[in-house]
Amino acid sequence: MLSRRHFVRLLALGGSASVLGACEATPSTPRAPSSSDRSADVLVIGAGIAGLRAAEALVASGRRVIVIEARTRVGGRILTDRSWGVPVELGASWIHGVNNNPIAARAAVAGIATKSFDYESTMYGIDGNVRASGVSAALEAQVAALVEAGRKTSPDEDEALRTALERAMTSAGLDATKRLDVEMAITESIEHEYASDASKLSANHFDDGANEKGGDSLFPGGYDQLVNVLAHGLDIRLGHVVSSIDTSADRAVVETSQGRFDARAVVVTVPLGVLKSAAITFKPGLSAAKSGAVARLGMGALSKSCFRFPSAFWPKDTGIVNLVAPADRRGQWVESLSLSAVVNLPVLMMFNAGEFARTVEAMSEAEVLASASAALAPAFPKHPEPNAVLRSSWTLDPFSGGTYSFLAVGSSLADRDALATPEGRLFFAGEACSHNDAATVHGAYASGEAAAKAVLAG
Repeated sequence: MLSRRHFVRLLALGGSASVLGACEATPSTPRAPSSSDRSADVLVIGAGIAGLRAAEALVASGRRVIVIEARTRVGGRILTDRSWGVPVELGASWIHGVNNNPIAARAAVAGIATKSFDYESTMYGIDGNVRASGVSAALEAQVAALVEAGRKTSPDEDEALRTALERAMTSAGLDATKRLDVEMAITESIEHEYASDASKLSANHFDDGANEKGGDSLFPGGYDQLVNVLAHGLDIRLGHVVSSIDTSADRAVVETSQGRFDARAVVVTVPLGVLKSAAITFKPGLSAAKSGAVARLGMGALSKSCFRFPSAFWPKDTGIVNLVAPADRRGQWVESLSLSAVVNLPVLMMFNAGEFARTVEAMSEAEVLASASAALAPAFPKHPEPNAVLRSSWTLDPFSGGTYSFLAVGSSLADRDALATPEGRLFFAGEACSHNDAATVHGAYASGEAAAKAVLAG
């Protein structure tokens, strides 16, 4: 596996400074919150990275802000599990593209340690044998070439990436073994990257907006360290499920499961999946442009199944384990991340994307163990049974509805821009609103900052 977005740079071959300066500034001390205090200058809906950054920036500029969060914790789709005595990320894991990255900058200012991640991989063929060094990178380059070939013969209207790829693979005359290798690379380099099956991705636009530069890093001490830095001192109301937002009168009114709040403006940072579910009613309704964007954009699924084994049975110095899957299990369990060098435990974090990710998250633990074990067996026939399992469940979470957004067939970056556009006293932020950095933590962070700037300019 190459670093995130490297695949996009392969296609191309065939930062941001804080607008409010709050990375270095010390936010003003907010007024001590009171559960009876339900009025503010700004209400921020959602305590994920976008919401926390928006609230932090607004407080630093002297605004009275209340953050309303449905969950009983902060962080949104960042979820660091510490039940094994070490941090295991069931949500976001990486700082993607550390150059001019605001997340990397905030971590440095806060003194939070980061660790460069080595994407060195070991690939096992359909027969379970180790493939030669460099095969994975060559396959990714081949997939990039197939994408370009498929696009060149695409009709004028948008189509599914899978359709374009099938056309290109047929023209390339791949034999059965080579086809399985290429399918593994499609899953790893595209479907896992964009959290969707190729059949749902836009052939013309799926990779638009990728803008990361530099290598990738992890937080060995847990991503929640950064969440806690951003949340410090903010007035955050947990366990408040928002049902409606009314901006039709002089002050915006937000109805929650624990009562009503009002403010001059509202910043909505809930995930795209929540907007798609229509769990929140807007009065007046969202514009046709924004509601159309919500409908057209896709909400992806990338599951993580973390297995702690009695001992490591995979190569010691590898970061990624790739397994070529048979045709009847295309795309299943093909990529695993070794956490041994990160948390000093024999843990494999196994990924799945798209519809199979949704299936995995809905499985029982016994079913997950059986399915993953069958995938591991050709390469590791004598692997031990894991003694503990941790699993993501973002597709089952009503406050997420999936992991992160993608450009589905019929959508484009114009939809991300429409989603981010303010409407009256209603402002929007989150990774799905990011033009260049969607599906990343720094994209969400920057969008929250941009929303705060728009509120202050209003």
